Amino acid sequence: MEHVQVLIVGGGMSGMSAAIWCQRLGLTCVLVEQSQHLGGQLTQIHNEIWDYPPNIYPNGAALLQELSVHPALRSIDMRLGQKLLSIDTLTRQVTTTKTVYQPNFLVMATGVRPNRIAALQSCKQVLDPWFSSTAQGETVRNQVVAIIGGGDRAVESAYNLAAYARTIYLLVRRNSFRARSQWVKRLATCPNVHVLFETEIDSCSEQDGKATLHLRSKHPDTPAAISADWILPRIGVRGNSEALSELATYGDGYLVTDPFQATANGWIYAIGDVTNGAAYASLSLAAGQAMKAIKHISLQTKEP
Repeated sequence: MEHVQVLIVGGGMSGMSAAIWCQRLGLTCVLVEQSQHLGGQLTQIHNEIWDYPPNIYPNGAALLQELSVHPALRSIDMRLGQKLLSIDTLTRQVTTTKTVYQPNFLVMATGVRPNRIAALQSCKQVLDPWFSSTAQGETVRNQVVAIIGGGDRAVESAYNLAAYARTIYLLVRRNSFRARSQWVKRLATCPNVHVLFETEIDSCSEQDGKATLHLRSKHPDTPAAISADWILPRIGVRGNSEALSELATYGDGYLVTDPFQATANGWIYAIGDVTNGAAYASLSLAAGQAMKAIKHISLQTKEP
């Protein structure tokens, strides 16, 4: 078992920011990340980042490149390829695939993962959850794409891919969009997008590189099935909080914290998307929460 002062789980924007602030405030930390590289969802941002001042970055990779040369990150103990397995809140033991840690403080920066559709689990025509409708749109040129969801990402993806795809089916479970009005207005200008409200997928079958989606709908004019070259689920995300199932969550598994990012179990903090929820996902907020959490930890270590 290895004792550490601050254990940070997750190497995305919030985790890296927390590590920088540990060094800034004189705290020793270990950062563990399950993949073989830092960055988290930064590696999946293909659009321009113009809301993280003072610079404007062409994509997440450019911002990550700038962060990677930060002198604080170069000197911090980072351990890649370690997946979080369990957290014992009573003994303060945190188990990964390689080590058992006993930290004074644990900072959860584990982010989110895409929600899944059970009927599509074995379907090979499902695009990667982080498929970029701007950077990778050319891959669906002159093909049929079925997009699932009614929020901003689904409607934005339909609008972006309409410039490439022959036909787009947009399957919306509700009877209206949840997306912002500006995206809905843009979508209305795309004649090759067919919106199917109050429609869900019952099952999926595949043949000759195409998927047939068998549908369930409240509308009699909705087809019983549609054929598509590709399927793009855009049904939101959920917090990676399973290792802390006894702690309070809200929404889709987002950890509840106090104003200092501490959970009800005082030695455990949560920062970034795992606590913010999809509506408040933000690089700026993640970095700010990292500062607040580590500052709060620092003040506690100085108490007599």
